[in-house]
Parts: sequence; C-alpha cells; structure tokens
Amino acid sequence: MEIFIENLRKDISSKEENFKMFGFQEFLKSGEGNTFLCEMQKKSESIILNSNLGSETEEILNFVYKNCEIVLKEGDITTLDTDAIVNAANGRLDHIDGVAAAIVKKGGSEIQAESNDIMEQRKNELEPGEVVSTKAGKLKCKTIIHAVGPVSNYGGTWEMFYLGIAVENCLVFLDLNSYISIAIPAINTGIYGIPIEEGTKCIVTTIKIYLDTHTNSKIKHICLIDVRKKVVSAFKRHLEMVFGISKSRGSTSSNTPFPGSQQEPSSMTPRTNVASGEYGRINIKPINDSITNAYLDVIVNSTNKILQLNDGSLSKSILNAAGPEIQYECNQKYPRGISTSTIAITKGHDLKCKNVFHLTLPEWDENSSDSILANLTQIMTICLENAERMGAKSLAFPILGAGALNYPIENLPETMFEAVKSYSNQNPSQIKDVYFVVYPKDTEIVKKFKEYFQEISADGSDDSDGSDGSHGSDVSSDHEDEEIDDNVSAGQQEDSVTLKFITNYRNLNHAIKTVGKEYNSQLTTKEIPFDMELKGFRKPNLKSIGTDHEVQISIRDKIKIHGRYSHVKNAKLDVQSLLLEYKEADEEILFKDIVQWSYFDENNPENIRMFSDKENAKLEKANSQKKKSLDWNNRRYDFQKMSFQHGGKNYKMKRKNLMDEAIPNTWSPMGDNELLKSVQITNGQEYDDIQAIFSQYLPSYHITKIERIQNKALYHGYQVLKRKYELENPNISNEVDSLWHGTAGGSIDGINKSGFNRSYCGKNATAFGEGVYFARDIQYSAQDKYSAPDANNTKRIYLCSVLVGKMMKGSHGLKVLQDSCNSAVDDIQNPTIYVIFHDNQAYPKYLIEFAQ
Repeated sequence: MEIFIENLRKDISSKEENFKMFGFQEFLKSGEGNTFLCEMQKKSESIILNSNLGSETEEILNFVYKNCEIVLKEGDITTLDTDAIVNAANGRLDHIDGVAAAIVKKGGSEIQAESNDIMEQRKNELEPGEVVSTKAGKLKCKTIIHAVGPVSNYGGTWEMFYLGIAVENCLVFLDLNSYISIAIPAINTGIYGIPIEEGTKCIVTTIKIYLDTHTNSKIKHICLIDVRKKVVSAFKRHLEMVFGISKSRGSTSSNTPFPGSQQEPSSMTPRTNVASGEYGRINIKPINDSITNAYLDVIVNSTNKILQLNDGSLSKSILNAAGPEIQYECNQKYPRGISTSTIAITKGHDLKCKNVFHLTLPEWDENSSDSILANLTQIMTICLENAERMGAKSLAFPILGAGALNYPIENLPETMFEAVKSYSNQNPSQIKDVYFVVYPKDTEIVKKFKEYFQEISADGSDDSDGSDGSHGSDVSSDHEDEEIDDNVSAGQQEDSVTLKFITNYRNLNHAIKTVGKEYNSQLTTKEIPFDMELKGFRKPNLKSIGTDHEVQISIRDKIKIHGRYSHVKNAKLDVQSLLLEYKEADEEILFKDIVQWSYFDENNPENIRMFSDKENAKLEKANSQKKKSLDWNNRRYDFQKMSFQHGGKNYKMKRKNLMDEAIPNTWSPMGDNELLKSVQITNGQEYDDIQAIFSQYLPSYHITKIERIQNKALYHGYQVLKRKYELENPNISNEVDSLWHGTAGGSIDGINKSGFNRSYCGKNATAFGEGVYFARDIQYSAQDKYSAPDANNTKRIYLCSVLVGKMMKGSHGLKVLQDSCNSAVDDIQNPTIYVIFHDNQAYPKYLIEFAQ
C-alpha cells in the first residue's frame, strides 16, 4: 500500500501558469468566472487555484452604528460565516446565473432542490421585493435569504422602491428568526441591470433607515460585499455619505441627518485626502466642441444666480438640448438660486451627460482680480469634489469667465489647469478625465488654450506630483490628443493572471491549454467602418461606451470592439447608434449651408420663422427623396401642400435653395431638388483644354468621354473649407486647381456622390502618408496601377481642384498631420504628389474616360 501511495504521489504534479488575456482577471472574480473555473476543473481533470485572489475577502471599511457593526468587504460572499447571506434571485428561484449559480455550486444541489419545493408549493413566481429562505447546504452560513429584486425595466423610481423593499424584508427576516448577522451583495446590479450607483445607494440608505426606525433590532453585524471593485467603491462612497463617516476609519455620527432630495446648493471645503488609494491620475484635455455633445458623467454650466437658463449663450444651448425639464428642476430644487461659492446639481435630462453642475461667477473687476481668480479656483474645486462624491469619472468645464463676464483670456488656461492639478495632487481621485471645452468658433480662446497646453507639455511643468506617480495630472494638448486617440483604448485591458494547476503530470500541459482555449473562445472582435470625422467629443464618447460595456474599443481606419461576446454585442449596438447620431449631426450642418426651410402662420405671413437645424435636415432629406409627406415630432409635414398643422393652426412652409448663388456659372442648369448631375462634354473650351493635355502628355491614348461632375453639396463643402484655409493661411496659395487622380471603374459612383472620402485612403499608395493621393503630372495617375483598365481596356482619371493649404513633407505610415498643416507632399520645394486627409479637401471637376 505504501508503494502504491508513493507512486500515486509521484504522478501528481503542479505548475503555475501566467495567462495574459483580455478581461480575464475581472472575469474570474465574478460568479460566472467562478463557475467557469469549476467547469474547467472537470473538463481538464485537474485542480485549479487562482493565486491572484489572495485571501477570499478583504475588509475595506468597518464602523459601528446603533450598536450594529457595519462592514464593507471585497470578495466572495459564499465564503462568509454570517448567520445569513443574501442571494439575488429571480422570481422562479432558478439559480442558474451569476452568484446564484456559484452559491449552488459551492453549497450543493440541495439548495436548488429546496427552492424547487418552495416554487411547487407557491404555484406562482415571487414578486419583486419578496424574500424566502433555504438551508445553506455546505456553505459556512446558517441560511440563505433569496431576495427578488427588480429587473431594470420598471423605471427608475419603481426599481429603487422594490430594491429597498427587498433589502428591508431581508432585515425583517433576520430579526423575526433571531439571527444577528447578514451579508448583502449589490442586489441585481449585475445581469439584472440595476445601475450600480443608484442600487448601492438604495441598499445603504435602506439599512440606515431600518436601524434608525427599529430600535429593538437584535442585528449586530451587517456585511456589504461584492467581488467587483467599482461596486465596492460605490458602496464605500454611499456609506461615507449616508452614515456621515469621517475620514478616520470607524468614526461615525449617529445623528447625521438623512440625505433626502437636495434642496440647498452644494458647497464644501476641499479635502486633502481620500480613504482609498485605488484611483489614478486625472487626465486633463482641452477639446474643441459644444459642451452639449459630451457623453460624460458631468458637464458644468456657467449661468446666473437665479438659474434662469434662457439667459446666456451657454445656458441657452444647455436648455435647448436638455429640454424644459432641466429648468423645472432648477426652479423646484433651488428656488432661492445660488451664490458665487455654491453650485446647483440637476440631472442631464435629454443631454448626453448624467448630471449638470450649474455655477455663477462674478463679473471681472481689475481691482479684485486676485480674489476673482481665487473664487474661480474654489468653485472648480467644489465641482470636482461633488463629482467625486457622486462617483463620476469624467467631467467637462466650459471656459469659465470668458465672454460676457470679460475675464482676461490669457489668465484662464493656467488658472483652470492649476485648479484641477491642485485638486488631483491633493486627492487620489476616481475622476479619470477632465475636459476644458472651447467652442470652435471662439478662435482666440482656442489659440490661447492650445498654446498653453503645448507649452506645459513641452516643458513637463505639469509633473509635480512626486516621484511615486500615485496621483497628479496628465496633460494632452490638441496634437497629443489626436495621436493618443488615434488608437483609443477603453474598458478592461489585457490582464495578467496566475493560475496553479494540480493534476497528473501527463495531463498538466493539456489542462493549461484547455483553460486558455476555452476562455479565448468567449472573446470576439467586431469591426465597424465609419466615414465621418471623429472630432471634438466623438472619440471620448466612444471611449465611454467601452468603459460602460467592459470592452476594448480601438479606433484607426475602422472601429474595433474586443471583448466577451455578450459585451461586444451590446457595445456594438451603442457604437452604431452613436455613429448614426454623428452622421445625422453632420447632415444637419451640411443641409444648413445648402437649403433653408422656414414657416409662417397663414394668417400672419410676414412673421417668417426658421426651422431648427435638425428639422431643416429632416425636411430636406425627405423632400429630396420625393416623399409626399414626413411624419415626425408628432406632426405631418405635407410637401405637396407645403404646409403642416400645430396647435390647431395651419402653417405654410417655404424652401430656399442657398446653393443657387454659389455654383459655378459654367454648370448646366439643375433642378431645385437635384443635388448631383453628370454632364457629358463633347466640345467647347472645357473639352479643348483637356484634349490639349492628352495630346501633349499622353499621345498614345484617345479620350472616349468627358463628364463634368456637378455636385452641389460637395462643391459647397469644398468652398466652405477653402474659405477656412484662406483665413488661416492668408499669405499662401491654398488651392491647386488642376491635379489628377486615377481610379478604377468601381469607385466612380462613390466619388461622384461623396467625393474622396477616407475609404479611398492609401488604396494604391502609402509612401507619403495614409491619405488620398493626387498627382501634378497626368502621366503618373494614368499608370495602370492607379487608373486600372476595365474589361474593355477603358481607363478613368479625374481632373480635380485640391486644397493643399500649408504643406509638410510626407512619410510612410503618416496618419496625422503636424499642427496647422493641411496636406503632405513628396517634396516641399517642388511637389509632384499631394496627399490630403480631409473629406472636403478635393473636388472632382471632370471625369475622363480614355483608351489606347
């Protein structure tokens, strides 16, 4: 027998293997990950230990309130020995997903069997808020309370109501059955979709109310626990706020007033420490966009003391985007308004952000400049502090004090930057990104902020947080932001996880490969093409989708989403929805310059009003598609009668073509609704000029057809960009009127309709950058590799006008031009090849078909 046991021992071997796989560490901490490891042990016939988890639970916070010890832990609820643990169950008590499945796996099948017996006796599902109990099987606790929380489809108020009822019923069950300790997870914040912030706050608040109102309760220990760091962080914030915990562990006030709906403006003294070291540095970025486009946690609004949002350009834009509900909330919660040292906090309503912080600033007074700038720093700190309390990770400031308040522009970049940097240096903040938002048309402010951020990026003056790098601030200038965001990475990253395998030595490698293969089979990558400019907040907004769905999003010529199947599927839907929104926004801008729709009351024809940009685009798009009517926004717009009804009145519509004055006088006539027309040229000066070039430089070829491309929208976009370049580069020639671009027959329709967009970048060449190429010499573009002959040996080439602007020397792989440059060339002194990176930078004037 001894020899047998010794031989068996020799057959058993162990090995630690390091896995580097995307999202693997966080996955293993979840209930689903727990189940995965159990299945892998069976499949690979081995014991697998996760050495990265360390102890099964880690205590984060511990204090006493009303003779009850309240503990916050990060870890696995199934390892605890409290009298009761709470399981977030479904109404069928079918424990097949998440932590519920892990509880049955670890506690034994008798838990599911007893649950089935309960359902057999009831004959109907449990309702949200109801709780039942079963024995604990092999777990260390005495009983399991199965609490049915809400699924995220009732609507916010009802979700929190039912969640609160479920938690209260768990505590009532404890008292009724003479148990004294309980462990409660973040009920239904996983697969059931309850928002983490709202859910954890509701659980904490319910516990406090119960302890306050049940003075005879015998409960002595309540443990809040979860394996997810972000959930534990949310629990911690709300425990500190609701119970009034001071920063020294264990100190609490038992008479802290219950925080109800906020009625008074938020104001506080900036703190110097946060009791958690898990948060990183704040990344500070200037960005050119409208603040209403931000998909962030918080945006800041500078307004007046009485919070009348229809006064002031910034407040008006926020009111228009958020809807009237935001003004109603201001009126209800802050009837006395705010002072220059307080802020008002509202929801984002129809904005893309979660919350809006409203502040008011004093007008500039040269005699009080120091105190005014100090107040600006203080109010920004108050905003950051409140964002921190709410669990925000991203925040956008407008350029505070600019405009009507007359703050000197030269003072603002440094003052605002130093305010955020100082806060970051004093607080290991959970806030990751702070944006300074400059409206693109404020060119002087754009210039000042760009110069300041380039200066501090160059000299490294922002790096003042000490050698450990634990907190502080990172800086991105405009140019850096382009470089970094060209490959935006968001969500989880590739993790390093060490697993220990114990099995027969012959099976060791097989077991290791099985785990890697099985987890990788759960990962997928989806690509989404895009053909619009991702400017302003567009890349950060995509980044936030990656964070929300725990996937990695990278942006180059396509958007790539990488992660687990279910996460990628949901993230892809959100990305596609966002891209559609961007496309519609671009169309609004385009149509705004092409056509103007207006309306007037039949009884008051003199009072003509313009449709909004969105309405203008909707109407033009439907009209150009020859639709008889458009049903939108609870109205029917009749294009045959050119009218619509609203509020019992009949309104007439008018359409004005803004392009008629802008198109070249050499173009053939086009109808009002005709945006694109190809006109064959058979004689005249245009034909003779092109024929002369062919005779001189391509004598072996003959022209078979010349078409003039008449694209109103494309031409107008080109002209708008030309005017922009002329303003930016007044002392140079910004346009080269006759450059050539060879192409294949399959690309013709796309170019005629949309121009040289980025789908044509680098198709045949990348030697001077990954853009669209044009040649000075027709012989170059006439080569077969550029103008490929079709089955009939017909070749095609465009004669184009190109906006080259300020040029730089191109290089292989170039994706982003140097700051203030507009194009890349092969030779600065004598360019023959031009590369452009902007969709409206070239206009295809003529398409020439030719053959030998």
